[in-house]
Amino acid sequence: MHKPLSDALQKIEQTLASKRKARSRQTQMAFDENGQMVDDAVQSDVEQVLKIIQLPLWENQVRGLPNPLARSALFSVARQNEPRQHLKERPITSVKGVEIFYTGEELRQDDEDVFLNLVHLARSQPLGHEVSFTAYSMLKSMGWPTSSPSYERLRLCILRLTANAVEIRFDAGSGKRGYGGTLVQEFTFKDETDRQWKVRLNPKLITLFGADAYTQLDWRQRLKLRSPLAKWLHGFYFTHREPFGYKVETLKGLCGSSAQQLYHFRNGLKKALDLLVEQGFLKSWKIDPMTDVVTVVRATRTQSLPQLGA
Repeated sequence: MHKPLSDALQKIEQTLASKRKARSRQTQMAFDENGQMVDDAVQSDVEQVLKIIQLPLWENQVRGLPNPLARSALFSVARQNEPRQHLKERPITSVKGVEIFYTGEELRQDDEDVFLNLVHLARSQPLGHEVSFTAYSMLKSMGWPTSSPSYERLRLCILRLTANAVEIRFDAGSGKRGYGGTLVQEFTFKDETDRQWKVRLNPKLITLFGADAYTQLDWRQRLKLRSPLAKWLHGFYFTHREPFGYKVETLKGLCGSSAQQLYHFRNGLKKALDLLVEQGFLKSWKIDPMTDVVTVVRATRTQSLPQLGA
């Protein structure tokens, strides 16, 4: 159990025990919904516990990925050396049932790696509390080199996640939901010799992490994928228990590919799908020569990595 939550519960138990032993009460009393008298201090502690917002406590080998983000081109597959666009209220290509509008510098798969790791760190405490980490540990957890360019790359990724505005609307099992705001609320860091960094996430991000709105992604598999397209496909198909067939052109739009010609994208797609087979994520794949529809077969999943997305 998370420490602030367990501390609050322990405090409630201690307060109740002491009040049962006391012969007189010197504090104000209140009535609960059953008409019984409850000490104001106990009532305040209960309210404090109920106000705690916390992400699901998934295992360390997975990362929590909101389905609407995985099923869209918000984190595109453009390569690191390509110039990034500056977008303003840009509609982001996504699957049916998901609408995303984005303002800010274009986000890519390296930004998604950082976002997934920040959310992972934030899950162990109330959402909205400050999350502290060393830049070195963050780089190591993503398999990036610990060189000066990597520190700068990481800093720029977090700044992009902070300096944006995103509006997300999506269908979930319990109805229509939405989130509007930044992906990272604030970011602070000390000098280069210290590299102690801190971020804070918006508590309202919890909307994207309902039981029917996010997926627990196999992080170890993702770390082995160096191709941005392979990473995107891994996240995309992870959100489907039984993946649908999609035309090559549809996948090109959904992943935000900058390929000028469809046949160029198709060739890259084949290589990325082969990588997913090599890593044991896919059992097989094929592209229908008549319809250009891509169908994939997922490999058997272990029960230690539960699928929460539809």
